[in-house]
Amino acid sequence: MKNNPLLKHVLALVWLAAFQANAETINWYSTPKTNLTSSDQNMDGGFQFQLGVFSGGFVPTANNISQWSANWVSAQSTAYNPTTKVFDSNFTVTGNTAPFTVGAKAYIWGRSTTTTKDEWILFRKSTWTWPAPNPMNPFPLAWNAATADQILIGAINSSGTPFLMKSESVSSYNQWKTATLAGEPLNGELDDPDLDRSQNLLEFVFGTSPTQAGAPTPTPVEFVDVSGQTYLQISVPRIRNRLATVVVEVSSDLVTWYSGDTHTTEISNSANLLVVRDKTASGPGQPKRFMRLRATISP
Repeated sequence: MKNNPLLKHVLALVWLAAFQANAETINWYSTPKTNLTSSDQNMDGGFQFQLGVFSGGFVPTANNISQWSANWVSAQSTAYNPTTKVFDSNFTVTGNTAPFTVGAKAYIWGRSTTTTKDEWILFRKSTWTWPAPNPMNPFPLAWNAATADQILIGAINSSGTPFLMKSESVSSYNQWKTATLAGEPLNGELDDPDLDRSQNLLEFVFGTSPTQAGAPTPTPVEFVDVSGQTYLQISVPRIRNRLATVVVEVSSDLVTWYSGDTHTTEISNSANLLVVRDKTASGPGQPKRFMRLRATISP
């Protein structure tokens, strides 16, 4: 049989139509506006943006940023273009293999890495959930950074003034060690080169100097009254953008310690202060209550 170019063309169109019938396209992008780093410098070509989800039911918060990378699964990456001042890409959804299940919360994560710090911005819109392949699919989903209403780190101004996106500086322990403990042999997490009773790990978390002795950073505990009941409350002046997990624990006997939403309430969480309250009342006629801080760095 002779080759039939017309038949090949028809078959190609049928194949393309069948493929498109089981797909959904996500156009994820930013509009051409000024975008800045934490030091007010223009974002450069070192920034990579990723579209993805967090696996295993992990929910990113300002308190667990050291765990984000371990739970992040990227569907697609694209480079930031400093000339056009945008990132712009299309991703075709053809299936829903975990963790990209229907309804999973989708995020856009922008990152740039240097030897002493990272620049991060993580955001989503409340309606950005992972789709199923759409047999109709007449138009792609349009996920514009300017419409984001949940910004986990960094900042977004929908108006684009004075910037659209601004990343936030984030440091790992190794980056901090490189910048502040160069040439210092006592550079481990549990070392204390300035002999001020604050280990390097705590100096890292609190943003204090590991080489200049100073008083340990205070984490005041106070009694607060709520609806006639008295509760312990601790204020922790930690630096939120350090890649460390900071956990407040409570106990009634100084032996068994508890943490998490069942046992404590987060009262406030700013860039430089975390305030946490015990959920069990204390005072006359109540069991004794104690609070402590536990910090660990990311792997």
